[in-house]
Amino acid sequence: MNKQSLVGSLSFHLQRALVVRSEFGLRELMVRLLRRLGLGGRELAAWQKRKMEADAEFDRKFGTDTGGVQNLADEHGIVGENAKHGLAHIASDPLQFRLIMDTLNLPVSEYTFVDLGCGKGRALLLAAQFPFKSIIGVDFVPSFVEAARTNVNIAASQGIRGDIEVVVGDATQFILPSGALLIYLYNPFDSRVVGKVARHLRESHQEDRRPLVVVYANPVHLSEFTSCGWQFMTKGSGWVALTRQS
Repeated sequence: MNKQSLVGSLSFHLQRALVVRSEFGLRELMVRLLRRLGLGGRELAAWQKRKMEADAEFDRKFGTDTGGVQNLADEHGIVGENAKHGLAHIASDPLQFRLIMDTLNLPVSEYTFVDLGCGKGRALLLAAQFPFKSIIGVDFVPSFVEAARTNVNIAASQGIRGDIEVVVGDATQFILPSGALLIYLYNPFDSRVVGKVARHLRESHQEDRRPLVVVYANPVHLSEFTSCGWQFMTKGSGWVALTRQS
């Protein structure tokens, strides 16, 4: 790593630390630092082991590279002003995703699936196993978008639909398509950006009163949605579905 990259990485980590301390307090900051040092305890270690096994199984099946945990501090060219509010990329769990879809039981052929903070495209490939009208992934990290596009192409060669659009963009400003939407978030941002996303989606729905469902997995900042008028549709273990009255 050259000097400029090192300075940029240190600056990013400092900004993230200040954000975490401001939102969650010094204790949470220390907990996260210990986790980064591999001192998070048995529960975290067990989760990481299960996560690695699930990631390896999925990627082995399709020949893709969607798993792992990627720190945003190691990425360059992030779009927009929200870089310090993004969280590390963690791929969605296939079993949880299918459970969500089975529970919602939506007429998905009428819906466009939009993953805000799509990372390397795991949720896009999971959505591709359902007959959505169209599938779109959005991420503000260009290297993630390139990785997602590569994974989409690889999966397409294995029989998964390949008409998936992946774009570089800021989730708080992305212009949503018309028609029924399922918006998917796997805890990609801190509370500040989640709040902006919740308001952005609300404004989009006010302008176009089509069916709009938000699936928020690992909903750490759920209050950002409920405080601006989003209502519970259903929920499960580690996820909620929200909507607004038409």
